[in-house]
Amino acid sequence: MSALVDGTGYRSFEVRKCGYDVTLRDVYRVFAAHQVEWNQMGKTMAWWSVLTGFDKTADIPEKAKDKFYKSAWGHVKARTDHLSSLAGKSVLEFGCGLGRLAFSFANDLGADVTCVDQSIHHLDIAQNEWKRRRRRGNVSFVPSTPDLIAAVGGQRFSFIHNVIVMQHMVPALQIVYIEQFCDLLEPGGHGWFQIPHEIDENIYTDGCDLDVSVKAGGMQMHSTPIHEISRALRARGCHTCAQDMDHAMIGGRAGRSAFVQFAKPASHQADLLRWE
Repeated sequence: MSALVDGTGYRSFEVRKCGYDVTLRDVYRVFAAHQVEWNQMGKTMAWWSVLTGFDKTADIPEKAKDKFYKSAWGHVKARTDHLSSLAGKSVLEFGCGLGRLAFSFANDLGADVTCVDQSIHHLDIAQNEWKRRRRRGNVSFVPSTPDLIAAVGGQRFSFIHNVIVMQHMVPALQIVYIEQFCDLLEPGGHGWFQIPHEIDENIYTDGCDLDVSVKAGGMQMHSTPIHEISRALRARGCHTCAQDMDHAMIGGRAGRSAFVQFAKPASHQADLLRWE
């Protein structure tokens, strides 16, 4: 399916929530502003930034790290139980932070995982932890940009996953990445992600003014409506099923989250989704 192209020849992404289209060039400034913040957190308080129960320190006790990485399996198993084996197959863990879930996809399922994050400091810690914790599978560590396809070298994936990541992105970046998730799935591939679809805008802004987001800084919260999430995936050729989860994974009672499953048919005639 062909992409929309603006007058300059750049691919255009339709952000209906905000009433405008963007290109990758349009979102680099807001991406870069928040990348600086996440790198700073990665440098000074990496463990707290991915799980706020930790102290805001540069390091934590070894027992706490062991517990942190072991906690991943329950989530990974629940997300992949409906799939055939991922052993030896390619997995994209987007917004992988310190590698908690990426390590489980590799060690517990034997997958070849691409661990993508905007913070090189998180990735450096993750890479060092992987050297100590690897049992099987492979994990590679890749800095992200808004051009996710270029960041991973155009590789296709059998499974794409992210959780507690996209809520910190403005709606324009959410749409940019959601479309590319579908682009990066191999035929017959599947994906799962969590994203807020409704937030209390008395607490948070709608995220549509990119300059306001750049100036505001901090750990922001943003959302995209469920129908727009599904539209963006369908526009790129993926089937989708989004489940509303009240107040799930977005910090208190400030909104509602969606769990989104999506898949790319092996052919235009085949619908591979079988939701339980």
